[in-house]
Amino acid sequence: MTARKAIEVGLKTIGVAIGLTIIFMIGAMVAGMAKAVPATAGTATAPAPAAQPGNFVLLLFVASLIQAIVVAYLVLESKWRGWKTTGALFLVVLNMWAQTAIESVPYLRGHVSPSMSPRALAMGLLVATLFAPFAVWVLGGFARAPREAPGERVHWSAARWVGTLAATTVAFIALYYLCGYYIAWQNPALRQFYSGTTEIRSFWGQIAWTWSSTPWMFPFQAGRALLFVALTLPAIRMLRGGAARVALGTALMYAAWDGSPGLIMPNPIMSPTIAHTHSVELAVWGLLFGAFVGWMMSRGPAAAAELQIPKAA
Repeated sequence: MTARKAIEVGLKTIGVAIGLTIIFMIGAMVAGMAKAVPATAGTATAPAPAAQPGNFVLLLFVASLIQAIVVAYLVLESKWRGWKTTGALFLVVLNMWAQTAIESVPYLRGHVSPSMSPRALAMGLLVATLFAPFAVWVLGGFARAPREAPGERVHWSAARWVGTLAATTVAFIALYYLCGYYIAWQNPALRQFYSGTTEIRSFWGQIAWTWSSTPWMFPFQAGRALLFVALTLPAIRMLRGGAARVALGTALMYAAWDGSPGLIMPNPIMSPTIAHTHSVELAVWGLLFGAFVGWMMSRGPAAAAELQIPKAA
């Protein structure tokens, strides 16, 4: 990439970040996200300090810039163009808000109102609908010719799909609890927030307690894993290159679009130390899980052998 092209992409990425910042604020207002947080939120620990509007907008822009950089990478690395790329990006953005809505049910009861989940979904739909075509347009995704060979398809057997989805589901659950325990759960304030005590068990003791007290949590996380992979699979499929390149793109996508950048902003639900700990936890989890999923879903040697390209007449 030439210096001129790099500057051009950089300016476009900043434009995408500004657009995402504005779209986020519009989405939050339309969905009424402020109404999803009761006045008593944060009282399980020290209440989150009130944020200055200027600081909030600045941190929102920083979070948007992180996500915009990854979106620029995805769009520029896409084999597709136009609305096909837009659809894949729409699902990536929607997935982040869908996961937020789902997780708020078991983990944030008592900290948010029951309207949190539907409001988060409504905001996600609005943000994804506005942002996806805007980002692809700004980054030139509608004007560029597709890089995918006509008729190019990858055929996977049912057995391979079942094995791949089973492996990614196990990886999701394992990394979720490993990162949750060794990163998030090491923060006493976070333990107090969720459990009402700062006491800590061993990792296996915590898993055993979860299994005995909430055994439904494991199939619940398996369902989240399948939804996560399903909504991001089109974006993975659109990436160019071999397994390592696809794994890198997926790792960046998951780390930036699993909610971690947004947790750097002032949070009315939890204190900064809890939110920032979750941000690190999600970033590490996203990088590790994304790399694994990208590698599993890429066109490795086994898939390449099944690549079907029509023969010339």
